[in-house]
Amino acid sequence: MNYFRKAAWRSVFSLVLFSMPFFMSELKGQKPLFSFGIVADVQYCDCSPEGTRYYNLSKEKLQEAVGVFRNDSVSFVINLGDLIDRGYESFGPMLDILGSSGLRVYHVRGNHDFSVDERMKKKLPLDTPGRKGYYSFSCGSFRFIVLDGNEVSTYAALSRKSRDLNANYLAGLRKSGAVNAMEWNGGISESQIGWLKTQLDEAAAAEQGVFILCHFPVWPDNVHNLLNYKDINTLLLNYHNIIAWFSGHNHAGSYGNFNQIHFITMKGMVETAAENSFAVVDVYSNKIWIKGSGREKSRILAY
Repeated sequence: MNYFRKAAWRSVFSLVLFSMPFFMSELKGQKPLFSFGIVADVQYCDCSPEGTRYYNLSKEKLQEAVGVFRNDSVSFVINLGDLIDRGYESFGPMLDILGSSGLRVYHVRGNHDFSVDERMKKKLPLDTPGRKGYYSFSCGSFRFIVLDGNEVSTYAALSRKSRDLNANYLAGLRKSGAVNAMEWNGGISESQIGWLKTQLDEAAAAEQGVFILCHFPVWPDNVHNLLNYKDINTLLLNYHNIIAWFSGHNHAGSYGNFNQIHFITMKGMVETAAENSFAVVDVYSNKIWIKGSGREKSRILAY
């Protein structure tokens, strides 16, 4: 699969697919290479609703999503972060639901996942390969790169020195007028950026299509974006085998495209009392079909 050859026409074809509903009925007769389930901002806690967020209803919403994932025989599930809203004890019910599904679950760390006692921040029960919060895995000829967007933050930093350095970095962004210079946003370290570049180089050499997963969006410009999203976007310009960047954090959701990469921000499951929000993503040889449920929009995107 030559992703570089496809790059010239990918964005045009994407617009065609996006605007022609009959492709949806056509795809129903095709078998995807594989499928995965995806959720964002479950943000469960046994708490009363606050504004539009119904924290204690997320248990039933996640159960519904898992039921759909099992019926659709997805290959795995991606949790895009903020599985809880607060309190270490909130992890238990959510992990029980995911664990009892029998499905492989890949976790992305979100900012609310660190809303626990300081002593427990090193012991988040989100199973990830190795000790770091970033890692990669493959499925067929595709590489999934999971980033930890909390490294440069005031809420996840464990040492006083790190907190002070990160606070100074955030203050510098505020001074420059950055719209995303918020306490509840995080960034990734230079070390992780180097690791990401290595992963992208390896995937390009192996002619793998790439999906990047991060709790924080990087495109379009938004108050919720990763603190150093501009550095990341500069790096992404060097690659033409990246299919999509999936994120959460912005509960309203969004979609954007640059360098012929699809940037999909999933809507938050915790929002509203009446509607759920999650998706099954079918991966084909030249397109993905995001089959949204509830508030999540369905999309067919070529690559």
